[in-house]
Amino acid sequence: MPRTLEVSLSPALYPFRTTTGKHITAVIDVLRFTTSVISAFDYGVEAVIPVASLAEIEEMKQKGYPVAAERDGLKLPFADFGNSATDFMTPEIKGKTIVYSTTNGTVAMKLAAESGPVVAAAFTNLPVVAEWLSKHNENVVILCSGWKNLFSTEDTLCAGALIEMLIENKEFISKCDAGIMALRLWLDGKKNLKNAIMKTSHYQRLLGLGVDPMPDYTINTGISESLPVFENGLITDQRNNW
Repeated sequence: MPRTLEVSLSPALYPFRTTTGKHITAVIDVLRFTTSVISAFDYGVEAVIPVASLAEIEEMKQKGYPVAAERDGLKLPFADFGNSATDFMTPEIKGKTIVYSTTNGTVAMKLAAESGPVVAAAFTNLPVVAEWLSKHNENVVILCSGWKNLFSTEDTLCAGALIEMLIENKEFISKCDAGIMALRLWLDGKKNLKNAIMKTSHYQRLLGLGVDPMPDYTINTGISESLPVFENGLITDQRNNW
């Protein structure tokens, strides 16, 4: 029997999913949490602890953890790192455990962890995520982090790309309207993915803040073998453990 593949277009919709019981959730936050955490593992971070609240991350900072934190797209003053993939492209992070908190992505990841393992997905590691999901006999929910519980085009495009990869081998079936819409958006958007990303509201929001959204890096599909999986309160790279 094919496994079910469902899409939740924002964290606000995730509690209303039709997938029941234990399942794997693929959390997507293209601009920028999942793209950035994949980069962190590429540059040798040991583990990442996602936290949702500022109080939690300030407490972990006081305990001596290096922290990455942003709110509304901007790095927080007390943080060691921001939320850009380039922030982690440094030998300073190798072997360290980083505490990470963002406006959308870490909130979505912690929400999804209540139902089973969570994998961080973005264009940069999408092929390895698709292969990993195919090898696990579990139903899958793709959770788009969105922006403050609202729909985001860039996350939905990536969800559609993942759906296309997963349904090709007939192991998954997706009948939900959100999945159908995400796939259609992707099939149209992939004709000029960079242009599609640059038209999104969050891309324009980051530009307005003086932040480089790094479109060429963000859409570079399959450049990473990192497989960040969140279980038992910790994100670790599982690329060699499956």
